[in-house]
Amino acid sequence: MTKFSSLRVRLVVTVLIAILPAWALMFFYPLPWKWFLAGLLLGFVALAAAWFGGEHFVLRELRVLAEAANQLANGDLTTRTKLGQMTGQWGRLARSFDAMAESLEQRAHEHEASERVLMSRAQQQAAVAALGQLALMGSDLNSLLQQTVSLVSQTLDVEFCRIMELLPDGDKLVLRAGVGWKPECVGNVTVSANPDYQAGYTLATGEPLAVRDLNTESRFQTSFMLRDHGAAGGATVAISPRDRPFGILGVHTKRPRNFSGDEMNFLVSVATALASAIERTRAEAELHKLAAFAQLNPNPALELAPDGTISYFNDAALKLAFSVNQDHPRGILPAGFREIIAHCLATGLSRTHLETQIEGLTLSWAFRPVASSRVVHCYAEDITSRLNLEDQLRQSQKMESVGQLAAGVAHDFNNMLTIIQGHAGILMAKHNLLPEQLKSSQAIYFASERAASLTRQLLMFSRKNVMQLKPLDLREVVGNMSTMLHRLLGETIALEFNPPPDLPPVEADTGMIEQVIMNLCVNARDAMHKGGTLTISLSPIVISEHEIHFRPEARPGQFICLRVTDTGCGMDSQILTRIFEPFFTTKEVGKGTGLGLATVYGIVKQHEGWIEVASEVGNGTNFNVFFPASDGSVENTKSDSDPAAFVRGGNETILIVEDEPVLRDLAHLILEECGYVIYEAANGPEALDIWDRHRNKIDLLLTDMVMPQNVSGVELAENLLAQKPTLKIIFASGYTVDDVSTTFLHKNNHARFLQKPYNRTHLARTVRQTLDGILGPLPDNAPAPDNASAAVVA
Repeated sequence: MTKFSSLRVRLVVTVLIAILPAWALMFFYPLPWKWFLAGLLLGFVALAAAWFGGEHFVLRELRVLAEAANQLANGDLTTRTKLGQMTGQWGRLARSFDAMAESLEQRAHEHEASERVLMSRAQQQAAVAALGQLALMGSDLNSLLQQTVSLVSQTLDVEFCRIMELLPDGDKLVLRAGVGWKPECVGNVTVSANPDYQAGYTLATGEPLAVRDLNTESRFQTSFMLRDHGAAGGATVAISPRDRPFGILGVHTKRPRNFSGDEMNFLVSVATALASAIERTRAEAELHKLAAFAQLNPNPALELAPDGTISYFNDAALKLAFSVNQDHPRGILPAGFREIIAHCLATGLSRTHLETQIEGLTLSWAFRPVASSRVVHCYAEDITSRLNLEDQLRQSQKMESVGQLAAGVAHDFNNMLTIIQGHAGILMAKHNLLPEQLKSSQAIYFASERAASLTRQLLMFSRKNVMQLKPLDLREVVGNMSTMLHRLLGETIALEFNPPPDLPPVEADTGMIEQVIMNLCVNARDAMHKGGTLTISLSPIVISEHEIHFRPEARPGQFICLRVTDTGCGMDSQILTRIFEPFFTTKEVGKGTGLGLATVYGIVKQHEGWIEVASEVGNGTNFNVFFPASDGSVENTKSDSDPAAFVRGGNETILIVEDEPVLRDLAHLILEECGYVIYEAANGPEALDIWDRHRNKIDLLLTDMVMPQNVSGVELAENLLAQKPTLKIIFASGYTVDDVSTTFLHKNNHARFLQKPYNRTHLARTVRQTLDGILGPLPDNAPAPDNASAAVVA
C-alpha cells in the first residue's frame, strides 16, 4: 500500500512540476485574479485527476497482478489474474501471467503424478520383495496365501482380493485365501473353472485380464460370488507353477476401475512369486515323501560313500543292527562291501541278491550306484521268514504228495481187503463149516483186520478221512491203541495207562482221537532220548464260572481230560508259545515236519475242546486235552467186528454201483443173503440206465465215490436225489474226497459213509440202519418197516 501511495505522490509531483511554470508565469505576469484562480483551480483539478487516474487505471491492475504473483509465490498454482479479457498492455501482461501459472500448475500435476507412480511402484516392489522373502523363508503355504491377499489389497487399495485354487477334478476353483469376503467363504466357496468366467478364462489362457465394469462386460459371466459381494471392477492373473496350474490371483472393487499397466505387472509379479513358492512347497513335499519312504521303509536302507563310510541309514537299519547285538549299522554290512562299492561306482552296475547270515538271520543285499552323486544306495531285506516259508511249502508239497500216494494205496488196498474180509466173513457165518475151515477163515479175517488198521493209519496220515462224530469211550480208544503205542515208544520208554472205573463218553471221531493220542505220544517219545515214562490218564472234570478267568480257552461245563505226561527234556517258554504253529519244529532238518502238534490242535478245536500245556526244561511236559462230555450212549461195536453175528435184513430194493467187479459181487452176495432185492451197475451211466427202468422200486443207493465214465458217486447221488428226494444213500470208499463232509452227508437226505474195508456184519448193519432212518445201531430184533426205500452206492 505504501508503494501504491508513493506512486500516486510521484504522479501528483509529476503533474505539479508540469503546472508550476504556468503558475509562475501567472504569478510574475499579473493577470486578472479570476484567471489566476481559474488557473490555480485547473492545476488542482489536474492534480486530483492524476491522483484518481493512478488509483483506478494503474494501481488496481497492478494490485491484482501483485496479489496473483504473491499467491503463486506461496505455492497456489491455481491462482489467476482474471484480467485476460483486458486490452492493451495490462491485458497482455495478465494473459502472460495466467499462461505462466497454468504451465506451472500442469508441471506440478505431472510431477505429482510421477511421484505417485514412483511411490506406487516402490510400494509394489517392496510388496513383491516382502512376498518373495516370505515365499523363501516360510513353510506354511496357507499362511503365505493369506499374507499375500492382505498385502495385495493394501498395496492396490482394493476392497476384495482372492486366491482361488484349482480342485483336482479340474472343474472348479475353491477360495483358499481372501480379503473382504464373508468369513464363511474362505475354504468353502467354489466357482466354475469354465472359460466363460473371468477366472476360468485367465486360468485357461494364462493371460492377465482386467475388467473395468462387470455390469457392462459381455465377454464373461459374473460368478455368484462376485454378485453376492457387489463387486464391479476386477483384474485376474494366473498362478502357474511349472508342473501344473495352481489357480488364480484376483482383485476386485465395488466401483468400476481401470487397472493400470503397473498394477497388472504388480499382480503378475505377485503371482510369479507365489508360483515359485508353490513349486518349492511341492518340491519339498516330494522330497519329504521320498525321505519318508526311505526313513519309514521297514527294510534297512543305507547310503555309502566311495570310501565305505555310511552317510545315511534309516531306523530299520539301526533296529536290525540292535537286534543282532551291533551298536551301528556298519556291523551288519556284508564282508568286502568296500570292494562292492568300488566295483559298482566303476562299472555303474548294481550288485543284487547277495545273501549273508548273521545271528540266525538271512539277509539279502542290493547295492545300487548313483553316478551323479558318487554314492551307493544299499538295501537289505530279512528273508529268513521267506526262506522258512519256502521250506515249509516244499515240505507241505512233499507231505501232500506222500499223502496222495498213501490215499491211493489205501484205496486200492481197502478194495482188496474188503473182498478178503467179506468172503472170510461169509465163510465164518456158515454153520456147517468144519473146525479146520473155520480156523483158516478166522486167520484170514484177522489178518485182514490188521491190514485194515494199517490203511486207517495211511488215511490218517493223508488226512483223507471224514469226520464222523459218535459217542466214544476214551478208555476203549486208548486201550485199543496200547499195543501199537508200546511198539511206537520202543523198549526204553515205559507206558502207563490206568483208566478210571467210570467215564462219560465224548462226541468224537474215532480216527481223529487216535491221531491225537498217537501224535502226542510221538512228541513225548522224541523228548525222551534216553528213555523214561509216558503216562496217559483220563478223568472227568467240571469247569466252573470262576475257573474260566484264569483258563482263557475254557468254558463252564463238564469235560473229559486226556492227560499225556512225559519225563523228557521239557521246553522253555519261548518254544512253548510256538509248539502249535504249523511247520514249527525243534528237530534237525529232515527229521521233523512240524505238523504233529499243529494237527492235534486243529482236531481238538474241531471237537470244540482246548489244550493246556505245562513244561519246564529238564522236568518233562504235561499235555491236558479237554473234550466236552456227551450225554449219548456208546455204541457196542463188538457185534460189527464179529463177521458171524446175526444182522436183521429186509425185502427192500438196493442199487449197488461199484466199478470193481469182485467187490460188487461180494456186496451183492452179502445183501442178497439178507433178503434184499439187488440191482448192480459198474459205472454211473449204467446206473442211470437201471434207474430209468426201476426208479419206483429202488429204495437205497450204495455207490463207490470214484468211478469211471465221468460220473462220480456224488454226482450220481445228486442226480437221483433230485428225482426222488426220499431215496436213501450210502457212500462207500477206501478214502474220501474233499467234497464229502458231515454237512454234505446230512444235506443229502442224511446219507451214510461206509469206510472200506468193511465186513459182512458192518455192511448189512449200515444198510439196515440207513433204511430205517436211524443214526445209532439198530436192535437186531426190531421189526422191519413195511414200506422202506433204500439205494446203496458202493
